[in-house]
Amino acid sequence: MDLSQSVWATEPITVLTNYTQDYHFEAKSLITTWVFFTQLITFDNFWKLSTLVLLLINIKVLPFVYHLRILNGLRFVLRSQRPKKDVGPENLFQPIITSSKAPLMEIDVFGHKSNSTYFCDIDIARVHLITTLFGNGIANIRGDTTMNGLRGKPSSKFSVALGAVSCVFRKEILPYETYDMWTKVLAWDDKWFYLVTHFVKKGHKIEPRRSSLYPQQNKNRSVKDQDEDQEDTSIFKTETTDSTAGPATAPIAASSLSKVVFKNGRITIRPKEMLESAGLVPVTQSGDDKDEAGGEDSENVKLARAIEAERQRGMRIANLLSEQSALEGEFNSDIALGRHYDGIGAEGVVATLAQLGKLSPYQLV
Repeated sequence: MDLSQSVWATEPITVLTNYTQDYHFEAKSLITTWVFFTQLITFDNFWKLSTLVLLLINIKVLPFVYHLRILNGLRFVLRSQRPKKDVGPENLFQPIITSSKAPLMEIDVFGHKSNSTYFCDIDIARVHLITTLFGNGIANIRGDTTMNGLRGKPSSKFSVALGAVSCVFRKEILPYETYDMWTKVLAWDDKWFYLVTHFVKKGHKIEPRRSSLYPQQNKNRSVKDQDEDQEDTSIFKTETTDSTAGPATAPIAASSLSKVVFKNGRITIRPKEMLESAGLVPVTQSGDDKDEAGGEDSENVKLARAIEAERQRGMRIANLLSEQSALEGEFNSDIALGRHYDGIGAEGVVATLAQLGKLSPYQLV
């Protein structure tokens, strides 16, 4: 018998044997893995895993997360966390942008972000604006502000109080939809600062043309945007644009108006004083009215006039909120329709089902 024929005759048998062994090994491995998972995913473990997943996808609304978000915004008052570029009068009406998402626990019975949850986000957005824009002023008024903000005793009881807030809803925000909050100074009067926050859906990809305080965020700017900045000589650039269109208005889901006051203990810090302390108003002196060439206003005077014009324009809208203080006079405690019990809601639902099922005649009000 030829030796080569014997080798070729036994080769298919060897290959078939190896294939059968590999198949049995893989099948055994799959069975072992399946048995492991069936033992691991018991009813008790399933609920533990489900609870963990539920907590992770709703981490934004867990206890104390709100406070951590506030602290995250407050850190920008520290000297080490402030922008490398000083904030100046030209930045006064520019917005700060913060991002967030609508988790499942913020969704109402209609399947979109509940109206009440907007106000928690507005709190966070206000903190980011105040600490970024007024950081230097806060440090000057508090005194003894150090690099880490932990050493030294503040010389004042500085605080910021919220006087009122309202919100207009335009478009729904769906579950887990991301959005940006554009918050800026709208105006101020003798006591209050008025701040506006716009909720802008991220799906529309609306971005500022440039970032004035963080140049590192301008890496993706096009040559066209850079040329437009050189051609645009306006003092305040309040319109936002996306990469393909003009002024962006459609993606705004909601707009909020708030009024805040700065306090030193029980003493009110006037907006003018706060702006001067933060370096947000140009310094004008008697010699600044006209330049040496004669006839034209100095740059500081032009800037001061532009700021005042923008403030007055904003006050026409801010007055809608300032006049709401008169609502207190609408309270009347003479006759009421009645009183309903709220609790956690379950009591009323159970009592109603029992009454409808003719199990109990009792009606919980």
